[in-house]
Amino acid sequence: MKARVEPEWAMVTVVFVDIRGFTAFADRSTAREAVAYLNEFFRLIVPILTEHGGHANKLLGDGLLGVFGAPDRLPDHADRALVAASDMLGAVKSQFGERCRIGIGVNSGLVLVGTIGGGELVELGVVGDPVNVAARVQDATRELGEPLLLTEATRCLLEDRDTGIEARGTLSLKGKPQPVAVYRFESRNASRTPLA
Repeated sequence: MKARVEPEWAMVTVVFVDIRGFTAFADRSTAREAVAYLNEFFRLIVPILTEHGGHANKLLGDGLLGVFGAPDRLPDHADRALVAASDMLGAVKSQFGERCRIGIGVNSGLVLVGTIGGGELVELGVVGDPVNVAARVQDATRELGEPLLLTEATRCLLEDRDTGIEARGTLSLKGKPQPVAVYRFESRNASRTPLA
């Protein structure tokens, strides 16, 4: 991380991406093959995230935590995140075919952002319930059979709340007193055009 980010609260959209079935793949592969596969995957999706103004916050083994709206403020962070997530799905399908399937959870909300760490380990920390919800919504993509799910919190921030969005019910998530409404999303455009 190049510069320290002073702690503050920020409205963001979190994109949580995970490779489905990677553990099984790694079990039947050599270490070199498994790492090469992950590197190929991240080389593909991280640039898509950044093209749309997102920040690749953290690699999580076979997953990625992306953030839109921090450290750089973006008034349209929800729209950018959703387009980026859709583009990731298309790119993974195009490059990997059936060799790689992913699940993506998208959620928006207020998080604490700032430089966190000590010693040699210092990073941009993004902390708060919206991050946890995005991870749990990503988990739910498996049970609902959807590659991409977004929450009501994200839907409410979108410029166009209806096009390509379809309700998929509610989820009871650990730590949430009320069920969380989720939606599936069909890409609004066929080409990968970064938002300016």
